[in-house]
Amino acid sequence: MKKLLFILPLLILISCEETEESDIDLGDYHLFTATFEEGGLDDNATSFIFISDNEGNVLADSSFIGTASFELFADTSLSPPTGKIGVTILTKHDGEYFDIQTNLGIDRGSEWTWHNPYYEPEVIGQSYYTFINLPDDLIRVIISSNGHYNRTSINDYDTYEVSHYENLEDVLIMGILNDGTAIYKFVQGVTVGETHSIDFSGFSVANQKIMNNNSDLNYDYSYLAGYESNDSFISYKRHRLSYGDLGEGISWDSNQDFIFNYPPEFGKFRTSAYVGDDWGTAGGKNWYQSTVGEIPTTFEKYDVDISVINSEINNFEVNLTGNCDQWSMNLSNSEISGDWVVYINPSINNGKLPLFPISLSNVYPELLREDFIMNRVVVTDWLCAENQEEWHDLLFNTAGYYLDFCSGYRNLIHWLDLLD
Repeated sequence: MKKLLFILPLLILISCEETEESDIDLGDYHLFTATFEEGGLDDNATSFIFISDNEGNVLADSSFIGTASFELFADTSLSPPTGKIGVTILTKHDGEYFDIQTNLGIDRGSEWTWHNPYYEPEVIGQSYYTFINLPDDLIRVIISSNGHYNRTSINDYDTYEVSHYENLEDVLIMGILNDGTAIYKFVQGVTVGETHSIDFSGFSVANQKIMNNNSDLNYDYSYLAGYESNDSFISYKRHRLSYGDLGEGISWDSNQDFIFNYPPEFGKFRTSAYVGDDWGTAGGKNWYQSTVGEIPTTFEKYDVDISVINSEINNFEVNLTGNCDQWSMNLSNSEISGDWVVYINPSINNGKLPLFPISLSNVYPELLREDFIMNRVVVTDWLCAENQEEWHDLLFNTAGYYLDFCSGYRNLIHWLDLLD
């Protein structure tokens, strides 16, 4: 489908009889500059951008399909808008799923570019594996290609598969043992459709690293992925290395410290760790750390807290303690398939979410703002930025995948009782 470039200044002109045009400083009414690169949104769907004030009122909006660039202005017949605005992007994926993202507390006059560092790789097929000489103390096996994996219990008579994005991939077989160690083997240059017989007697012992848990909270979950030294940290370049939660002595030790096994052939890693309540427990909280590069030696609890006083979208209020770069709320819609994520400057702890413009309701009448319900709030510390403004400067001025220019982040996730 041919892509279109839109440059649409949304300026509502006023009568010269009321105000001379020379008396209007358009810079005072310039709200936002937005650029959407090719491939960032669904080319077959109508997407929207709209700007709101602190009360949620829509100051400017427009729709587009494909690549677009906008200069958005407020109504010059009214007083100039305040210095902070809300920016909302709404799109529909594959004709069925609504994705809404809002940023609140943004400097008026900001210029953002939505880069598209991703491509959509297609699965071209599977390769297949049988196993012999299985160790007696084998608990699980992870079969991992670039971006795909199969975590399973195995036997010596069934055949197992893993998907591929491309041919001539090196496939990693990781065996997790009940003493907390792991063994591994690389199958070189695998092509789709091949079947390989894997003999465990020829496996090597993986390296192991203990990441000390300094949070005084219990282990909840962990994740480790390995990458070639020159590869991006994007998900379809990863090899899955850990299973997640296989119990004490395997995923964590008696001190609640994290156990990670890995082949020394990998040059860098993505390490994720969770502590606190069981993931998704209504009313519970999880502290989360995700880093790229070397496997960290310690898990450091993010020293913040958040509680929700009011979860109503027209009158939300939270109590936020500690220093953070941003906080966010996640809302879901039970009537349709859709999620709304609102990223919020930490200077804001109460307010009203943006109203939906009439133009949006005309295109998507089934999408009703009042059907969205807050289900969790998240507080974030970006390890590559000191505040939300610095993070936005990095994100919207860098074309690559975000973990290739940011070393990671820490979160506190508070699951609301509304999940019941």
